[in-house]
Amino acid sequence: MKVKRFVPVFIILLALCQNVYAQIQNNLPKKIDQLLQQEKLSGAVWATVTASDSIYTHSAGVKSFTTKQPLKPTDKVHVGSITKTIVALGILRLATQQKLSLDEPVKKYLPKVPFFNIWESTHPITIRNLLDHTSGLSDLRLWHFFSTTATADTALSTFYEKNQQVLITKQRPGTVFSYSNMGYTLLGMLIEAVTKQRYEDYLDQHLLKPLSMRQSTTHFVSQVGKNADPNLAMGHFDDGTEAPALPIYLRPAGQFTTTAYDMGLLLRFLMSDGKINQSVFIDSTYLAALGKPTHTIAASNGLPVGYSLGAAQRDRHQVIGISHSGNIIGYKAMFYIFPKEKKAFFIAYNMDSESANYEQFNEILIQHLQIPKIAFPKTPSINTNDLGAWAGYYVPLITKVEPFGLLDFVGSFTKVEITNDGAEFKPFQKQAIHLHYLGKNLFRAQDKVEASHYFYANEKNRKFISNGLLTLRKVNGWQILAIAIILSLGILSILYVLLWSTFESIKRPHSFLKHPLLACFLSILILLIAIPFMITQPFMSIGDRTIGNMILAFGTFMLPLGASISLFVCLQNEKHFLKKLNFWSLTFILLSCILLIINNLLPLTLWKQ
Repeated sequence: MKVKRFVPVFIILLALCQNVYAQIQNNLPKKIDQLLQQEKLSGAVWATVTASDSIYTHSAGVKSFTTKQPLKPTDKVHVGSITKTIVALGILRLATQQKLSLDEPVKKYLPKVPFFNIWESTHPITIRNLLDHTSGLSDLRLWHFFSTTATADTALSTFYEKNQQVLITKQRPGTVFSYSNMGYTLLGMLIEAVTKQRYEDYLDQHLLKPLSMRQSTTHFVSQVGKNADPNLAMGHFDDGTEAPALPIYLRPAGQFTTTAYDMGLLLRFLMSDGKINQSVFIDSTYLAALGKPTHTIAASNGLPVGYSLGAAQRDRHQVIGISHSGNIIGYKAMFYIFPKEKKAFFIAYNMDSESANYEQFNEILIQHLQIPKIAFPKTPSINTNDLGAWAGYYVPLITKVEPFGLLDFVGSFTKVEITNDGAEFKPFQKQAIHLHYLGKNLFRAQDKVEASHYFYANEKNRKFISNGLLTLRKVNGWQILAIAIILSLGILSILYVLLWSTFESIKRPHSFLKHPLLACFLSILILLIAIPFMITQPFMSIGDRTIGNMILAFGTFMLPLGASISLFVCLQNEKHFLKKLNFWSLTFILLSCILLIINNLLPLTLWKQ
């Protein structure tokens, strides 16, 4: 009798719970839609995965700013670098089948790839190094992504055949994290070498199909042309103009088309034991190691954050999860998994904006999944007197986009000050971060719940700082200042030569042909001619051999030559030249040019850079 009375009560409680859950789910689209409008973004699709294995998908915003067609949960999107997780799983599947070993040298499978690795005899680049972004390779060159000359069938090896210098290792493999799109392109080549088929065909047939990701593909998909798919949402630039998808040279690093539901299936698998239909598909030890670095200098000394096997551990919003972000022209995406809670989310936007705060969406989705927050730990009181040697200025150890390391030097430096309880981390043009000292050279940023930075020195006592996903090296602050001054005076001198020469040519047109500044002035005019061509050419052709790019290359070739000729004429014709502004202007232009030449920035050939 008591049981009969309890049944109606249980049914009522269950209905109430379902109603509350439905209200929570319905409230999420409203919040995301409001944020999309606030951040001036076109649209978003997302999926949430709960402990019950249920996958909930939704969308907000528009599929295209032009058509104003609503974006549907079933519409497809590009996810950029999340492709790396797919490629990594393909490698892990082959490793599970014992068709390769993660710690084998890449050279075993790709013997013709011309690596320039001075540590080859003791530390060859391994498959794991590529998976973990610890190969020592830089990220990419401009033309790898910003080019209209790539096709959906371009050989993957093209990325280095044009310029083999891209395969120079900057650091000993396995020691430091350095994000590399080129590294994952090599993994695509490795899959092709092992399976004897295109990497796209292998991943679609032997990874996506078993995972039931039927609306996803690693093959090229666009909104226009022969690869058009009407279900693909239109990508958008910052200003809202449309950005149809184009092929890229590094496609294993960023070419993947999917839906919110399919990504939900992927996230559910990543939190599983690696089995499909009771059979081992990917070894569970590999899945357990996602985002948990063990081999880098920072990781081996206790820093928990970092990248491993196609994902990264992330400490943000007082929660720790395994994640991967991605962006490609017109799109931006993020997935987050919380293995302990068996919950996850994926969200993708059909607009890649430099000004929007995408982190707000992550925070809302974390709150929605009710991931418990971790309390900030009590900061220990440890003496920092022995850390004074780490105070100073730091720049990235490996430049992401070669050969623009000089720009990192003057524009991406960080000042570090040692305090009583830790350190002040002051990136140039960014907000300062206070680091609490935890002992053993480990620090915790004020908004983190775990150690976030590791300070260390190498065998030559050179100082470094790592946050798991970026390593900085200490440099002389005066060197940064000197380079910044030379470049600044060079720019000011170019403006002086341009304005003064223009004035002189108008005032004294006949005698100006003999003016000492003439040669330098003509070279600057060539650079000015390039500007309208550069502005009007398509954004995606930055890395192509366009008229604007060729004029720019010619102008940057002529600038040091013109400055040298003008300086020679100045020395020959002008008395007391040390007191002349012309002399010093030409000197600073020439010094700037020499600095740029040394750093491989002159002549500026963007289709090679």
